[in-house]
Amino acid sequence: MSEPTNRAVPFMAAFNDIESFLRTALDAKKSDSFNWMVSKAEKKNIVTPAQANDLKEFASLRNAISHGEWQDFRPIAEPLAETVAEIERIRDQLLDPPLAIDILGHQDVITFSPDDDIHEPLRVIRDTGISQFPVYDDRQCIGVLTTNTIARWLAEDLAEDDTISAKPVGEILSHNEPKDHAIFMPRTATAVEVIHALTSPGNERTLPRLVIITEHGNPNQQPLCVVTASNLPALFDAA
Repeated sequence: MSEPTNRAVPFMAAFNDIESFLRTALDAKKSDSFNWMVSKAEKKNIVTPAQANDLKEFASLRNAISHGEWQDFRPIAEPLAETVAEIERIRDQLLDPPLAIDILGHQDVITFSPDDDIHEPLRVIRDTGISQFPVYDDRQCIGVLTTNTIARWLAEDLAEDDTISAKPVGEILSHNEPKDHAIFMPRTATAVEVIHALTSPGNERTLPRLVIITEHGNPNQQPLCVVTASNLPALFDAA
């Protein structure tokens, strides 16, 4: 009957895989510590803040195992099974990161043109509950139509004669605020990268309303997937 493997063995194997991955990804020196690499990787959005916290805790456990007592070439201390499962999960995510588009699945992205009557997106909002739409002039994305933008326009429009005008979508876009913008990312964008895009202020110093994923991340390409704040829980679960 074979002797059961000490859980320190798969833990150290996963830890070493992660350390090797970070050293390569960051082009780090041999003298750079593991915790330094983790902090650097967090700033570069290679790991999430939650992963960074876990990895730093795993570093302390690695040191305890490496420098603790050993018997018959095996460490006396060994991590919990849940700890091994978690570090292996993080290892797998870093070496083969999940793509946002794979997590969220196929979407039939609804878009409008600047010439469309505003009543068209109003009907879609009523029927689907979707609240944000890319606006394309020919093949070029020129803006994002949101329910907040429509509400600001309605407040002004209804003040005139208490009826909704048949205005084109392009005119409604003039009521956008700086935060009513999108970030474009390629099909290969990982869950971690999209999370960062939706939660970190950009040049406008505001969070974007949505991420639009296209083949190469260009605004003149067909949208494959639209990611909003409502999708963050699914991305966090997979990241």
